Parts: sequence; structure tokens; C-alpha cells
Amino acid sequence: MSNDDWKKTLPFKRHWAVYLLFKVLVLGLSVFVAWHLLRAFEIV
Repeated sequence: MSNDDWKKTLPFKRHWAVYLLFKVLVLGLSVFVAWHLLRAFEIV
């Protein structure tokens, strides 16, 4: 398996950095939402 094979399995045909940035944004947003939910219930 070459280094480029995993890029062909991505759900859309874009540069892998765009996909990585998208994943980081989703992760950051979920952490942000979780933090606000915890603060709303005064767990944190």
C-alpha cells in the first residue's frame, strides 16, 4: 500500500489538508458545545 492510497478513500475529492481542517473544526466545535453544556449544569 503506497502513501497515496488512503487519500483515495476520502469521502470527497479534495486536498487532504482541507479534510483534516474540517475534522479539526468539527472536533473543536463539539468540545466548545460540550464545555457550554457542562457550564450550564455547573459541573465544571
